[in-house]
Amino acid sequence: MHPELSLQEAWTSNRIKEELNELGIPFETVAGTHGFVGVVEGARPGKTIALRADMDALPMLEENDAPYKSRIDGAMHACGHDAHVAMLLGAGAVLRELRASFKGKILLCFQSAEEIAAGASELIDYLESGGGVDQVIALHVWADIEAGKILLLDGPAMAGAVGMEICVKGRGGHASRPDLARDPIKPACEMVLKMASIPSNFYDVLDHSVVYFGKIQGGTMGNIFPDQATISGGCRFFRAEGKEAIVAHARRIAEGVARAWDVEIEVKTPRASLPPVVNHHQPVLRARELVSLVEGLTLDETDRPLCASDNYANFLLKYPGFYGFLGARNEDKGIVWTQHNTRFDVDETILRKGYEFMCRYALDFLE
Repeated sequence: MHPELSLQEAWTSNRIKEELNELGIPFETVAGTHGFVGVVEGARPGKTIALRADMDALPMLEENDAPYKSRIDGAMHACGHDAHVAMLLGAGAVLRELRASFKGKILLCFQSAEEIAAGASELIDYLESGGGVDQVIALHVWADIEAGKILLLDGPAMAGAVGMEICVKGRGGHASRPDLARDPIKPACEMVLKMASIPSNFYDVLDHSVVYFGKIQGGTMGNIFPDQATISGGCRFFRAEGKEAIVAHARRIAEGVARAWDVEIEVKTPRASLPPVVNHHQPVLRARELVSLVEGLTLDETDRPLCASDNYANFLLKYPGFYGFLGARNEDKGIVWTQHNTRFDVDETILRKGYEFMCRYALDFLE
């Protein structure tokens, strides 16, 4: 009910810390963000595993009528990060009770600002300052998967991403005399249409990729050519080389269109780029074996990765582990809306299954 946007999660982090204090779990703040790490020590020395949850919300106005509907105008947990926090706290509560029975250390990592591709590097720096971890795992609730199922992909699990912004600079003038102006609107539109052909004509067709532009800005009136127009979008890919290759093709197309229309361009990649999320083989195999031990949880046999992106990818570049996807969809309850929709919700019966799965995996790994 109290969602906070990226880098603004002060209330959220304090609320989570209150729960950790009640559970008797010590924590340390991560410099530079609202992120922090809870520590559950086993009875004997051993390996270390990190469990991660993000906690920021999105700038959206919620349209649900649930009793836990957002009380903050213009902010909503439309991606399920509140569910991730709840599951990590649930895991912490169980693991704290069982600490006398295992060896090693479990770190509960609460990440700030995932929605703007931030917060991960600070957490990784914190982990590295303590000698790193032996494995890292996380779960993301997912609206397209039925409640009671979990998807554990071996290898690529989520796409890499990079943003693109192209500013087309022309010369303004009256719309009745386009020959006396250099209209930036037409070349901007042509660039959008031509770049849609990159995945099938210019980039590796064996890599699933998307090039998109969801924003175009330019002009003040219908009969005035502006001096410039800007298109904003990005691309998704599953191979590490996709970023450089797709951006290079986009730049080449933009330059060609600009020459044809006698305008200038400026190409930027303003957002921090995200590598693909690639799960590690052995952790996924073991995780799949443990699914049947969780009552009410079954393995989703889908083998297609998700085209969304997440900077949890950076954890998996540093440490072995996986990102699992916990089904949140329940048509009988009307919970059918996708992530980033104003009516997104989760079937809360999945929360217990999620944190039990994380607990079972962590304990199995440590032992």
